[in-house]
Amino acid sequence: MSPNNINMALSKSLDPKNDISFQRIFGTEKNKDILIHFLNDILGFSGKRAIKDIEFLNTIQGHDIATKKQSIVDVLCKDENGVQVIVAMQVAKTKGFEKRAQYYAAKAYSRQADKGDQYYDLKEIIFIDIADCALFPSKSEYK
Repeated sequence: MSPNNINMALSKSLDPKNDISFQRIFGTEKNKDILIHFLNDILGFSGKRAIKDIEFLNTIQGHDIATKKQSIVDVLCKDENGVQVIVAMQVAKTKGFEKRAQYYAAKAYSRQADKGDQYYDLKEIIFIDIADCALFPSKSEYK
């Protein structure tokens, strides 16, 4: 392999927009301090609201019913207060992305409740997507 091909392959594998690189940077126990700092910065959390610790959760949000759609997110974690955060990387604008994001968040939200649990005990779900494109150019409520 020529040096140019090696450099090209290396830069592609180290690109944080690559799924594997993204998950290694933001989704591993070894680098969880990077994710904590990122979340606090992007969400504007500080003081008592600041995230101090996170627990990584299974990124495969399976379904109890085999015929229902399974979802796989890049990073899924929860903070010390039980608030779940989904972090995803989106490099291209895809049709239906807004609905897919809502589906992922709704699935994480609904999986909190077991039979007999109270609805008021449900914790917040935060969905953060890092995009390499303007996903919703006409919607000012999205950052």
